[in-house]
Amino acid sequence: MEFGTSTRTRFAPRERDADPLVIETQRKAAELLDDHKVMIPDFPLQGVRYLDFYRTFDRNPAVRAAALDCLEARYADHDIDAIAGVGGGGFGLGACLAHALGIPFHPIRKASDTVYDALSTSVGMVYAERQLTLASDIVTENEKVVLVDDTVATGGTSLGALDLLRRAGADVVEVATLFETTSKDGRNALAPTPLFAILSRAHF
Repeated sequence: MEFGTSTRTRFAPRERDADPLVIETQRKAAELLDDHKVMIPDFPLQGVRYLDFYRTFDRNPAVRAAALDCLEARYADHDIDAIAGVGGGGFGLGACLAHALGIPFHPIRKASDTVYDALSTSVGMVYAERQLTLASDIVTENEKVVLVDDTVATGGTSLGALDLLRRAGADVVEVATLFETTSKDGRNALAPTPLFAILSRAHF
């Protein structure tokens, strides 16, 4: 079903949580992600365990397909105007989802990347400080956007991305991620914006 038709319905996160198709595709994707996740110890700093979803997807096309099936089931045929993704993890995932849904993709990039006429913000992560940028003229006023990233821990990166999108005029209806580290409490940090995570664990 293409966006822009009269069959679009209002996006309601709690209603989608009870959708049998979303439940089943999430179950399958979570199981595959858990079985095939790639953990890199002591990277990028000593004591940090880095979840590398790109290696997971490259080595296991079925995991990539299942994750995208889950996200497409959640957001298809609903009142979403665009997908935004945080570089680098959210770029591949978000761009694929936007393509599947037939809607625009808004990249939120690191400040070192070339972005003309950019809004910028600084964010704190578990292991670093980062500056994010978003081109100021790509978001339509009151556009309904889903923000995609590969991992949410403390929520710092997602909070910075939310700030940029709202300053640009977007209405961010949900944050979507593959992995949520629940012990870092990012879900509460993002509230009242809902968080949808395919796989949630206290620790990975």
